[in-house]
Amino acid sequence: MPRKNQITLVLIDGLRPDALDQANVPVINQLIQTGAWTLCARTVVPSVTLPCITSFFLGVPPETHGTVGNYWNSGDWAGTGLIDLIHQSGGKTAFFYNWEPLRDISRPGSLDISVCLNHAESPALPLGVSDDQVTDIALQFLSLDGYDFVFVYLGGLDTAGHQHGWMSTEYIHTLENADRCLGRLLLALPPSSTVIIASDHGGHDQSHGSDIDVDMTVPLIFHGAGILPGSLPAPISVLDIAPTVAFIAGLDIPNEWEGKRLL
Repeated sequence: MPRKNQITLVLIDGLRPDALDQANVPVINQLIQTGAWTLCARTVVPSVTLPCITSFFLGVPPETHGTVGNYWNSGDWAGTGLIDLIHQSGGKTAFFYNWEPLRDISRPGSLDISVCLNHAESPALPLGVSDDQVTDIALQFLSLDGYDFVFVYLGGLDTAGHQHGWMSTEYIHTLENADRCLGRLLLALPPSSTVIIASDHGGHDQSHGSDIDVDMTVPLIFHGAGILPGSLPAPISVLDIAPTVAFIAGLDIPNEWEGKRLL
């Protein structure tokens, strides 16, 4: 694999960009100030977690890959996903998450490490605890060996939105906890790492899934050596994530991917 530096993608589920103005999120704010960013990227329709994240990694929208709800239905899609592409190039991959339906995002054998704590939505845990725990586990593995691509999924914010409402006090506090988790991860990464912060959808009231702006608009931040700081020009789609990661990794972008590289 041509790339020499680790790429880490951290996804904060359900993050509305305007929540960043209300929350104390020094880590995210610092990445925005020193990285390439947008607060107006658009997700796919339906703005539901599994279709959105599947689109992140397969590079095509739900109507193409087939997963249109929170159940996996992309088994017939023959294209190469991002994790599979990195694995096929000899890269070492890791996946840490706390929502089990994400298990099928890559093909069997493409992940060197895959750890799931399936309790982001558990009513038995205080909000944010699941994110703390999946961060703890990611840190244990990241301290042992180097990986070329790491995905860390923090699902607590989406749970806070569904339980208490998007932009509620509980939602904002859970976002602040996710920012602290992100800070802990950054301290463990090599200085030359590329870090990407993304979200799959926003939300309103206690729901999401529509095509209204607060559901469809998400932040996207790239930070690392060689990435020029400043706002990224619109339009930007979550479909642009996979081509941009492949470009950073020095890999050829599959022809079937519908997004564009941003850097």
